[in-house]
Amino acid sequence: MKSIVISVKPLRALRLPFAHFKILQGLAYNLMSYDSALSAEVHDRRFADKKAFKFFCFTDLMGRYYLGKDELIYKNSFEWELRSADDRIIEAAEQKIKHDPVLTFNNQPCRVLSYKKCEKRFCANSINLKMNTPIVVYHTEPSGFVRYYNPFEGEFVERVSKNIQNKYEMFFGKPPADSVAVECTAPSDGDKCVTHYEDSIITAWYGKYRVTAPPEVLDFIWHTGLGSKNSMGFGTVSEL
Repeated sequence: MKSIVISVKPLRALRLPFAHFKILQGLAYNLMSYDSALSAEVHDRRFADKKAFKFFCFTDLMGRYYLGKDELIYKNSFEWELRSADDRIIEAAEQKIKHDPVLTFNNQPCRVLSYKKCEKRFCANSINLKMNTPIVVYHTEPSGFVRYYNPFEGEFVERVSKNIQNKYEMFFGKPPADSVAVECTAPSDGDKCVTHYEDSIITAWYGKYRVTAPPEVLDFIWHTGLGSKNSMGFGTVSEL
């Protein structure tokens, strides 16, 4: 399980909409496309009950920005991190950057200044995390209605825990060695984030969480995210 942190400088002021996770997801797949077979495999992954776990996540852009009218403006360099439990994704991203050190964000070119590959490993059985990108917890009713859960509901963390266990078992072919417990340590209405992805309105939550699980599961969470829609940009964590 690895990640790649990329330092980037816009060739001219980079302008992005507030809801830009679709753009970042496109960049992630573009980096994977150095290995076209891998990119297709990841994009088309389906498991039992049509679960579509992709086993990667990414951070929001990390750097100073200015607020424009309905947009974020990045004039200086910033960092972006792509993480995955599947090492092939990170290796493909590295080769893509070596081949062409220019990344395109919504048709706007940015030059790669540097990059580094990382391997995050936890030793403890419990960690405190905050959301770098907001977490999504939802259920789709047979009618098609999408029910989003919030951290004030007990079912919120129950579903997050179950999601971790399901993803882990799908990837490794066996369940975690011990139980997984998730606690939202200080839920606040101010953590609510209502955004959109293409034509869908999504309710997600920032905030702080405590996760208790075997260290290898904590490693997996770091590299794949919490909650649902991780490959769309949701649920990437930072360590407190």
